[in-house]
Amino acid sequence: MATNKPAAETPPELLTIEELKRINKTPDRVFEGMKAAENWKTGKSVTQADYEKALKGFLESPMGGKKVKKDAKGR
Repeated sequence: MATNKPAAETPPELLTIEELKRINKTPDRVFEGMKAAENWKTGKSVTQADYEKALKGFLESPMGGKKVKKDAKGR
């Protein structure tokens, strides 16, 4: 008797961060800063979603790296 197993979900595709840099046209200075912020080494493989999340987080972070609340007001 055949069993009806649901098809296994395919794992997300992993690409090197250098390939994703080229695909996403990330500028060198942003890419190097993002690598440092994420503690990524050359040749690391991640998914497109992880790369985009790291890129967005880097671009939206304060320049000094200080953690601040979104609604914080200057004194």
